[in-house]
Amino acid sequence: PRLDLRFLRRFWTIQTILFPSWSSRNSLMFLTLLGVALEQLVIYQVGVIPSQFYGVLGNRDPSGFKAVTLLALVLIILNSTLKSLDQFICNLLYVSWRKVLTEHLHRHYFLGRVYYTLNVLRDDIDNPDQRISQDVERFCRQLSSISSRLLISPFTLVYYTYQCFRRFKHVQLRVNAEPAAFYSWHQHLR
Repeated sequence: PRLDLRFLRRFWTIQTILFPSWSSRNSLMFLTLLGVALEQLVIYQVGVIPSQFYGVLGNRDPSGFKAVTLLALVLIILNSTLKSLDQFICNLLYVSWRKVLTEHLHRHYFLGRVYYTLNVLRDDIDNPDQRISQDVERFCRQLSSISSRLLISPFTLVYYTYQCFRRFKHVQLRVNAEPAAFYSWHQHLR
């Protein structure tokens, strides 16, 4: 197997079978999976909570501690719900893709007595019906397991790049606070 133009054409053909239209059930489930990408935003907020606890504990504020604890619980429950929903949708996609692809291949397998040609006249292909079912199962299992990561990765990359850029700008302002203050003071003299 090679990642070449032939592979890409075949992969595109399979995608047109799995996603026949934008309004198909598979397409809608895949778009729903995109909506679950919000999980990354929740994960980031859960990561920020320890710094909030540190600030609350430093001030010895019991009501602030309760508020941050409640926020942490809500975010953790939301995060686990979104992770479960992500896995559930991926499993639904696996079952649906397997059904669609197996039915498509079986239609072609029984069209024009291809089954006879493959089973009787070709010695180089053994158990084509078993190969269809096993290969489709493996392909759909792998595709469903990576689809969530592939779909969510660009959003995660953009979100964390944005967060790092904001952090970089804050650090730049802190490092250059004195020159910025002098520049601002100089502007007010005019």
